Amino acid sequence: MIRDYKNPHPKKQKSLLGENAIILSQNYTNKEDDLDPREEEILQIVLEDYIKTGSPISSLLIVEKHNVKWSSATIRNILGSLSEKGYLYAPHRSSGKIPTAKGFRFFSKKIPTNLSPYQPTRDKQNIIQREFLKRKFEIPDLLESSCNILSILTNYMSIAIPPLAENSILRHIELIDIGNEEILVVILTRAGNVYSRILYVNENIPKNILEQISRFLNENFSGRDLREIHSLFLSGNITPLGEMYRYTAIIIDNLSKHFETLNEVKDIITAGIDKLVESLKENKINASIGSIYNLKDIFKEILKKSTEIDDIVVSIEGDKIPELFGLSILTGSYSMGGKNIGAMGVVGPNRMDYISAIQIIEYLRLMISSMITKINC
Repeated sequence: MIRDYKNPHPKKQKSLLGENAIILSQNYTNKEDDLDPREEEILQIVLEDYIKTGSPISSLLIVEKHNVKWSSATIRNILGSLSEKGYLYAPHRSSGKIPTAKGFRFFSKKIPTNLSPYQPTRDKQNIIQREFLKRKFEIPDLLESSCNILSILTNYMSIAIPPLAENSILRHIELIDIGNEEILVVILTRAGNVYSRILYVNENIPKNILEQISRFLNENFSGRDLREIHSLFLSGNITPLGEMYRYTAIIIDNLSKHFETLNEVKDIITAGIDKLVESLKENKINASIGSIYNLKDIFKEILKKSTEIDDIVVSIEGDKIPELFGLSILTGSYSMGGKNIGAMGVVGPNRMDYISAIQIIEYLRLMISSMITKINC
């Protein structure tokens, strides 16, 4: 993570995104990468030069451009060793080397955690203001604007998910009798999300009892997050008094089953798919808007998992998931009142400007968190 400016010492957190995900605030040792100091130095040079030029890097080129203390033959041997360890590969037999996904993960681990905050120029500030002023001051509109801004500022594809239900705070719950032993449940969260479900019960519940149960649920659970409420429902320790006891058990049993589906993210917000396709083509990777669109479920899962982590996370999985070949995904959670509720980020080629993208994501996730908190105070 770019350290939170309000909390300069964030806690380390275990990655929920698989062993290849890079959480920027965590420290990574040489032992994990099985590299000696010479290999690390040469690999870093190859990565930086390749990101700048997009061309394979040879030992001769390294000697000509950099003040290294080894001969071209020694560097060629080091490049061979790095290739054997999976950090580099040669697109053609006689060409220089190109970093693999593993190589780019090494680069991500070396990004410093004390990057300076993003400072938008006057023109960029105007873009940000215009995008936010186009829409209502409501969470869905703020996220749409944020995605547009992320794509414009980074020139990559941007992605975001709305607040996850399980991370939302209950504002109000309403039970409505719609006849035929069916009850409509309407759940309103502080984040502004509205969820509705129809419960099928095996008997008619009197309307006055239904009103009492609604009042009981609001008095006891408003202000709690939905995940906590679900756990309390499953505990079986909810015991309202009087006539509504039996009926409440029926309602809670049915609600528990529906709470399990509340956290399903139906879709994600995106912007700039065409920019990603264009940048991939520049890096000689075939892609189309359709092929990128088909990856939305993968992006969705990465965003959902990164919501649990108060860091910027770099996911480079092209060697594990063929569909993600050539792609780097940078994500960061956003919060409401200090509680992470969703995530946003960018998708770009492996050969991307990581530092600039990280600074911009951090800038926007802090901004959007502040806005969402103000909306729901």
